[in-house]
Parts: sequence; C-alpha cells; structure tokens
Amino acid sequence: MSLCIAVPTLVLLLLCTAPLLAVETSSPVLSLEERLQRLESRQTELYHTLSKKKSAGLSKAISENMTLSGLIELEGSVLRQRLVDHSTISASDLTLATAQLGLDAKVNEAVGVNFTLLYEEDGELEVDQAFMHLDQGRWNLSAGRIYLPFGAFHSRFISDPLPMTLGETRQTALTLAYQREFFTLSAFAFNGNEDKAGSEDHVNDGGLSLTLTPCDGLEFGASVMSDLAESSAELLDGNGYGRRVAGWSAYVHLQQGRLGLEAEYLAATRAFAASDLADNVNRPQTWNLEVAWALIPEVELAARYGGSRELAEAPRHQYGIDLSLSPLAATTVSVEYLRSKFASSLATVDHSDQLTMQVALAF
Repeated sequence: MSLCIAVPTLVLLLLCTAPLLAVETSSPVLSLEERLQRLESRQTELYHTLSKKKSAGLSKAISENMTLSGLIELEGSVLRQRLVDHSTISASDLTLATAQLGLDAKVNEAVGVNFTLLYEEDGELEVDQAFMHLDQGRWNLSAGRIYLPFGAFHSRFISDPLPMTLGETRQTALTLAYQREFFTLSAFAFNGNEDKAGSEDHVNDGGLSLTLTPCDGLEFGASVMSDLAESSAELLDGNGYGRRVAGWSAYVHLQQGRLGLEAEYLAATRAFAASDLADNVNRPQTWNLEVAWALIPEVELAARYGGSRELAEAPRHQYGIDLSLSPLAATTVSVEYLRSKFASSLATVDHSDQLTMQVALAF
C-alpha cells in the first residue's frame, strides 16, 4: 500500500472513531428565523479553506507594489423544520452573504501588509483582517488582526463545516511559521478576551499548528490552542472561567485525480468546569467528512457527513450533497441540500432540511 493511501486511511480511522467515544447531548431552542440566520452565516464556496476564503479574488495589480482583490456571494435558501410535536414550519430568504475587498501591499523585499474589509448582510462593514508580515527565507512572522492557524476547515460545500463553527478564531496576535518542503510548523500568541476569574490581563494564550505534505495531493495536520473559549463559538459569557480548556484539531486532505476527500475532527481536550458550562454541553466536539468527485473539470459533486456533541445550537448529525459549477472564469454556481438532526431533550426541532443556492464572483 502506497504512502499516499495508507497515511490518510489511518488518519481517517482516528477521526471517524473519535466521535463514537463521546456522550449524547442536545441542542437549545431556536426560533425558525434565528435558525435560518445562523445557517446563512455559515456559507463558503469558490474556495475550500478558510485561508483561501480570506484571500479570495484575482489579486489584480493596481500599482507596482499593491494588489486588489474582491469577492461577492449572493445566496438564496429555503428552510423546512419538523418540530418534536410533529408540526412543520418553513421559511425562505435571499441574502448578500459576502462582500469582501482585500488590499495587499509590498513595503519592501521582506515586509508587506494585508488589509481586508468584509460586509455580510444583517451585519456591519468591518475590518476582517489587518496585519503586517515579514518574510525571511523559510521564516514568516505576522502581526495584527488575523485568523489563527487553529483548525483547517477544508470543505466543498456552501455551508461551513461544523469544526469551523467551533474552532474558527480571529484575534490580534503574533504568528511565527517555519516552512520546509514537506511541512509547515506555526506558533501563535495573543491576549484573549476570556480569562480565569480574578486573574490579571496578559498575553497568555497561544497554540501550535503542524501541516505535513508528504506527496502531491496529500496534506494532513494537527493543531492545538490553549483556550478554546477564545474561538468565535463564544462558549462562555465573558465573565471569567473556573478552568481553562484547550482545543485540538486533526485533519486530512486528499486530492487524487477526480477524487477529493476531506476529514476533520475538532474538540475540547477536557470538560469545562461545572461553574462554566452545564454538564451536557461542557466538552464540545465536532467532526466533518466529505467526498467529492469532479464529473468534468467545471462540475463537481460532493457528499458530506458531519456532526457534533455537546455544542449548543449545532446539529447532532448533518448530511447532504452539493453540486458546484464553474461556467465562467472566477464564477461558481453551487446548489446544496443539507439535512440536520438534533438531540431531542432540549430542542423543539427534531430535524431540518435546507436547500441553498449560491452565486460567487471573484474579481
């Protein structure tokens, strides 16, 4: 068995068995409108990773040392929910999911800056990223408002994978990366918003990330962050915690010819203190598995199975299909169907079905 097949098979076994060790949990009550808005806020395409999303566009040169890029995403969605009392409700919406504009400037041979503006419907125009970076040979140092290298979040779907829901983290931070031909090792440090109750405010959060690329088409890695409460999942209320809980992630990405495979598991390393979270939601875990097949170079069909345990407002099980077409350069049209099933003890929703169509244009 070749390395490019044996390694991802082993990693997949580890990722797929990890959720089986968890304890059954439940989801909180959400209104239909809140549910639809939450689903619409988890949309990605035209790119398969978070880093590619944040740099999406054609990077057109506007001067000798500056490039400009942009991304527009328009989405239409229909949501149908089946409640635990067997009644059914539905809703539909049309949204400007993403309007993104990025500027990259090269100050000199070693130093550059990146600045990204982002608007999402029902939100405000914000500075999504703003950081400076220094490149010296195999070393890279970045400082500023940046998405941390915690989790990979590879996906072929419009909707974000569940590990991204739990693990995506943006902070004002320092990141240091060392890159060789077959691996990249990164470290990061920042001063988070969540601290132990009664402690002083210091730069005492951080993490590590390792990415391995042993051969063409195969990538896998792992990462750890010292405080999972700092992620965008906002697990805590900001009033301090009784015990710090780290998060960890492992993933594999495989692209062999027309076949694509994505698998990731992201979870807390231990339970939060009883004073921080209830027993049935104190050790969140998420996973995502996707298989994609390119029917022709411009058309891709993908299937997903994902899930979570002890994560509020997230599906217990989620599965569906996605069809993506690229009829023109820098243009993607995607249609996605997802079914989500929820734990019943706290949720009024038994399951939901959502159909989403997205048109994405990069420039």
